[in-house]
Formats: sequence, structure tokens, C-alpha cells
Amino acid sequence: MTDPRKFKAPYNPKERIWQEADRLRAAYPAAGPLRVGRGEGGQRPGEVSSCIVQVLDLAEFDLGLELVPKMNLRRAGDIDALLLGDLKTIVVDRDAFMDRRAENRLRFSVAHEIGHLILHCEFCRNLRHANVAAWRQFIKDIPEREYGWVEWPAYEFAGRLLVPPEPLREAFQAAIQSAQAAGYSDWLAADTTANESCCAM
Repeated sequence: MTDPRKFKAPYNPKERIWQEADRLRAAYPAAGPLRVGRGEGGQRPGEVSSCIVQVLDLAEFDLGLELVPKMNLRRAGDIDALLLGDLKTIVVDRDAFMDRRAENRLRFSVAHEIGHLILHCEFCRNLRHANVAAWRQFIKDIPEREYGWVEWPAYEFAGRLLVPPEPLREAFQAAIQSAQAAGYSDWLAADTTANESCCAM
């Protein structure tokens, strides 16, 4: 690879990131989103079931990635997961992998690494980092601004992959109805930012 100090991150506009996340989710419908209701009692009026994208299944069974738990990954490298340069392996923190309380964080971390695979495939292949130490050295050597432009798209991808737009819109509309029913219509009229943001997706 060229001098890390001269590294330039690939440019990914938000629209492309969203398209790639939506395309991947649509290509593997068995991975999610899975609708989860409130159990036998069902949903309350105006309530939307939660939506869980089966991202670990997507990684292992659909994309053929190997999830390899590693002891003290977070403690040693300050990361929860890492896509290796072979583009076939995601190393994950073993404690997070085994702890049900860390499940959502692990799901997001794996979705983030899938984002690198989709958006930064050539970059990761050329880097060829075989372990956490090699990755950390690369991060240490490149300009901080460029590192941000590598990481931000993967965060954006993970969020879009795990939170599909349509269920989000449904949940947002249900929240508006609940707020109105509770007498918060003045607040909704005064602050339209969240509504506009949700509708723009």
C-alpha cells in the first residue's frame, strides 16, 4: 500500500450508502427484517411491532463470512469487531459474542463491518491487514480526517441496514399518534424537525 500519510478515503455519498444497505437487505429476505410483536396479548392500538434484522445470520449464512470470537478484543484494540483483509473473516469480541446483554451492540458492530465489505472492498483487500495490530497501526498512520471518512460510511450503512425505512416510518407515525392522544399536539406543531427528517428517508 502507498504511504499511509497520503491515504485518501474513498468517497461514498449518503444516497449510495442507503441504496447498498437496502439492496443487501432485499437480496437476502430470510435475514430480516423479522417482525416481533408483543406476544400473546398482541399489539396495542397504534403500536408497531419491533423489527429485527438477522444480521449475524446474514453475515454467516448468506455472505459466507466467518465470525471468530477473540478474547479481549475490545480491551486490546478498543473495537468490538473487525473485518480482516481476507474479506472472509470478522473477528468479534468474545465477551460481547457470549453476553446476551451485548447482543444489540454486537449486531451493530457486525453490520458496520459488512458496510466496510460492501463499501470499501478494494481498500480492505489492498490493505491486507491480517490482525488487529496491523489495523491499529494503519489507523495510527493515516490522517485522522481520512479515518473519519472510512468509518462514517460504515456507521451510516449499519444504521440503514438494521433499521429499514418503512418500519421506522410506521413506528414514527405510531409515536406521533400516541403523543397526540396524550395531548402533546402543541409540541408536535412547534417542532417539525424530526417529522421532516423521517419523511425525507
